[in-house]
Amino acid sequence: MPASTKIQMIDAFEAALDFEADKTVNPNEARRRIAEKLGDAVEAYVVGRTTQVTGVQTGGGTAIGTIQ
Repeated sequence: MPASTKIQMIDAFEAALDFEADKTVNPNEARRRIAEKLGDAVEAYVVGRTTQVTGVQTGGGTAIGTIQ
């Protein structure tokens, strides 16, 4: 499920860290898994988001677009 709010993204971060907690793991593998899960959470939060950006059109004005 895409993270649509900051709280959902934080929850995804916490879940990624909790998944590796209290386990006997190879630290390099655990760091990689955590990094991938954090990257997935950020991507879910950012990609596909509609945003309003002011002053990017010729002559000024507002443009609305989707982050891809």
